[in-house]
Amino acid sequence: MKQSNHHFSFTIPVNTTAQNVWQTLIDVQNWHQWDTELIEANLEGDFAVHTKGTLIPKSGPKLKFYISEIILMQSYTFNTIMPVGELVIKRSLNVEDGVVYFTDDIAFTGFLKRIFGFMLGGQFRKVLPEVMNKFKEIAEKK
Repeated sequence: MKQSNHHFSFTIPVNTTAQNVWQTLIDVQNWHQWDTELIEANLEGDFAVHTKGTLIPKSGPKLKFYISEIILMQSYTFNTIMPVGELVIKRSLNVEDGVVYFTDDIAFTGFLKRIFGFMLGGQFRKVLPEVMNKFKEIAEKK
């Protein structure tokens, strides 16, 4: 995939079990501990497809999201509705030769994807390595 400000990803090896990585990923209430751009995240029920939640970013308005896909112990996707499109975040695990790799894939969709990429994506893309390293640190302590 060619990286751009409207679609980018980052992958990092995490030196723990896939179970620990998965449990850290689905712990929505604690996303703010490793996602440095969040103040708070909440889920309105169990971690399941169609469950809705809210995100309170450090800058910008409170956002609503919903879980659109879960492949147990492999990946999940959540979507945030934006004007004329969505912000789609897919978080996935891949185990190769006993090493767990965590990928965060972020895409703005729809007619205004390039504008949102320009307005927001550059900052998201800039902080993603820091966010992923913070995630790694927390997951490896479990």
